[in-house]
Amino acid sequence: MRPFEFLKTPRTNIRRLQARDKDGLIELLSDRSVTENMAFPEEILTKEGITDLLEMTINSYDSEKPLLSFAIAENNSNTFMGVTGFGPLENNEIEVFYALLPKCWGKGLATEILASLTKYILTKTDYGTIVAPITQGNIASIKVAEKNGFLNYGLKEDPNYRDLIFIFKKVKTEYNLRRS
Repeated sequence: MRPFEFLKTPRTNIRRLQARDKDGLIELLSDRSVTENMAFPEEILTKEGITDLLEMTINSYDSEKPLLSFAIAENNSNTFMGVTGFGPLENNEIEVFYALLPKCWGKGLATEILASLTKYILTKTDYGTIVAPITQGNIASIKVAEKNGFLNYGLKEDPNYRDLIFIFKKVKTEYNLRRS
């Protein structure tokens, strides 16, 4: 799957990460209130690890195996607000993720971003199911998934997380039925 150049939501631009996003990405991934709900190894959550991850992501966009991670930026100022993206899974499924700086929380941005990603994936790709793994304590993300019509398929073990996680899914056939 090729990474897109740009997606627009009412208040944000979802775009490829750029070198100028380094400070914002370091701020985001250095904040434990953000990363406690993410599946990153500790060695990546250092200034050096985050810098390497950013460079690797930027360099991968035009490769055979791009990392499908994108910046979330404010529409008018292009100010870095967070990251979002997706990764292919097995069985025609694709996993989505999003993380915003805490100053952007509680404004409905994650709901808006997930709606845009959902529409893109289910109308512009061949994937049949979107998966959103969410930690049990991440009530805000559970609400975001539910507002976007994702269904909770229950708790599951995942080697990337310490505890059981909820698996929320949205299936293309259900999405198409609701749109008609």
